[in-house]
Amino acid sequence: MVYLMLLAHLLGDYVFQWDGLARLKMRSLWGVVAHGGIVTAVTLLLALLAEPTWWPYALLIGATHTAIDVVRARLLHPKRTSWEMVWYLLDQVAHLGVIGLAVAAGGDPWQAGLTALGLPLNREVILYVAGYLLLAQPAWVLLRFVVRGIWGPEAAPRLGLGEKYGPMAERVVIATSVVLGQPFLIPVVLLPRRLASIQVREEGVALLVRPTGSWLETLLGVALAVVVGLFLRML
Repeated sequence: MVYLMLLAHLLGDYVFQWDGLARLKMRSLWGVVAHGGIVTAVTLLLALLAEPTWWPYALLIGATHTAIDVVRARLLHPKRTSWEMVWYLLDQVAHLGVIGLAVAAGGDPWQAGLTALGLPLNREVILYVAGYLLLAQPAWVLLRFVVRGIWGPEAAPRLGLGEKYGPMAERVVIATSVVLGQPFLIPVVLLPRRLASIQVREEGVALLVRPTGSWLETLLGVALAVVVGLFLRML
C-alpha cells in the first residue's frame, strides 16, 4: 500500500496540478480546496483498487493534505528564496509523514503486489511508474527551489519561468539509458538542446555548443536521473 500512496501523492500533488491551478492556489482559497479535492480523489481511487476497506485512511491523507496546503498558502509567505525552499521541503515532509503514519495504521504497509482493473500492478511496476513521474514535474519543482534557495534567485528563474519540458524529457531519457546499462549515452542526450547553428561568413553553417538554462539545474537534474535509473535497475 505504501507504494500506491506514494504514487497517489505524485499524481495528485504534481501531475494533476497544472500551472493554472497552481496560480489559482496563490490567489484564492478555492484553488487550494480544489487541489486538495484532486489529491483526495486520486488517493481514494488507488486505495479502493487495492483494498476497499482502506478508504478511511485515504480520506485522512486527503483531508490532511488539504489542511497542510491551507496553512502554507495562508500563513506562510516567505520573503527570501531560501525560505521558499525550506517551506517547500517541510511541506513535502509533512505530506509524506502523514502517508507513512496512515499506511502504518492501516496495516500491511509493505504489500508486495495487487491487481487493479485486471492489470497486474506489483511493487516493481508501481516503483517504475513513480520513478519516472518523479523525474517530471516533482523534479522540476524540487530542483528549482533547491537551486534558488541555496545559490540565490539569480541562479534560476521562479517557477513558471524558464525551460520546463525539455529538461524533463532529458531526465527521463537519461534514467532510461542508466536502466538499460548505457550511461555513456548521457552526453548524447544532453547535446541536442545545446546545439546552435551559426553562419560562418560565406563558407556555410557551423554548429556551436552552448549552455541551455541553468547549469546548476542541469547538473542536479542529471544526478537525480542517474540515481533514479540506478535504483530502478536494481529492482
